Amino acid sequence: MKLIGLRAMRLALCLAAMVTFAVPGFAADKVVVGMIGSFSDAPFFLAVKNGYFKDVNIEPQFEQLGSLTKQVAPLSAGRIDVASGAVSAGLYNAVTRDIPLRVVADKGRNAPGYGYNVIMVRKDLYENGTIKSFKDMKGHSIATIGSASADMSILNEMMKKGGLSYDDLKQTALTLPNHLIALENKGIDMTLTPEPFATIIEKKGLAVKFATVSSFYPNQQQLVLIYGADFMKKRHDVAERFMVAYLRGVRSYMDGLKDGKIAGPNADEVIAVTVANTHSKNPKLLKEISPVFVNVDGEVNMESMKKDWEFFKEKGLVKGDTTPEELVDMSFVKAALKKIGPYEAKK
Repeated sequence: MKLIGLRAMRLALCLAAMVTFAVPGFAADKVVVGMIGSFSDAPFFLAVKNGYFKDVNIEPQFEQLGSLTKQVAPLSAGRIDVASGAVSAGLYNAVTRDIPLRVVADKGRNAPGYGYNVIMVRKDLYENGTIKSFKDMKGHSIATIGSASADMSILNEMMKKGGLSYDDLKQTALTLPNHLIALENKGIDMTLTPEPFATIIEKKGLAVKFATVSSFYPNQQQLVLIYGADFMKKRHDVAERFMVAYLRGVRSYMDGLKDGKIAGPNADEVIAVTVANTHSKNPKLLKEISPVFVNVDGEVNMESMKKDWEFFKEKGLVKGDTTPEELVDMSFVKAALKKIGPYEAKK
C-alpha cells in the first residue's frame, strides 16, 4: 500500500509538471520580438518585470525595428518571431505574396475616452480662424507616421465629418520627431500624432489638440500583434505560451489606466517600466497624456479592420483578395484565455 501511495504521489507530481509551463531544468525558449519602440510596448515590459514570461518558460529578446512595415521582412525570413505595429495595406499584400503572417491580438486602439492619436492643428492656423472645423481642412497639408497605413483610413473618416473626402487633403509621411520640426517651421498645417508627442507639441505651443481619433472614429484598431509562420506552425506551443504572458502584461497595463489617463491602481508601475524601457523618460509628462487602450482579452476589432481594408481596396493599395478574416487568427488568444481566465480589475 505504501508503494502504491508513493507511485500515486509521483504520478500526481508528473501531471502537475506537465500542466506547468516553466519546468525547472529546461532551458527557456527564446522568442525574438519586433517592436516599434513606443509607449504601446509597455505590456511587454510589464510581462518581463512581473515574471510572466518566466512563468511560461520564455526568454523574450526585444528588437526595436521601427514601423511594422520594417518588421515584415525579418518576420517572413524567420529572423524575428513576433512583430507589432500599425495595421497597413502591406499586411494584406504580404499574405497575398504567400508570406503567412497573421494578426493574433490587439495591441492598441482608439477607444472612447482615450485620445492616444490626436489631430494637431498648427496653433497660428487655429487661432486666426483658418482651421476651426473639419470642413476648413480642405486643401491643407497633414503629416502622419506612415503611408498606406490605417492612418489613411482615419483621415478619411475625419474628412467625412466635414462633408469632404480623403483626396481633399495633402498627406505626407514623416517620422514623429519631424512632426514637431515641420510644425515649428510651418512646413505642414496639421499632423496625426500619437502620445506622448501630441502633448509635447502642444506644450511647446506649436499646435493645438484639435480632435482625438476616438472622438470621430471610436475603437479604430490602430495597433496589432503579429506572429510569423514558423512561430505559429513549428513552435505552436511556444506561441501559445507567449500569448499567455502577453495578455497578463496587457492586464497589468490596463490596471494602470483610469478615466483616460495613467491613473489606475497600477499607474506607478506602468510609468516606471515605460520610463525604464522606452524613449519616454518624463514621468510627469506620462501622467498628463492620454494612453493607448488595449483590450484585456486581446480581441481585435474586426469591424474597424474591415472598414480600413475597404478603404485600402478603394485606393488600390491592397493588390490581392486577402480579407481581414483571413489575416486575423484569434486561436492563440482563445487558447491563452482558457489558461488565464476572465479579467479581474485590480483595486
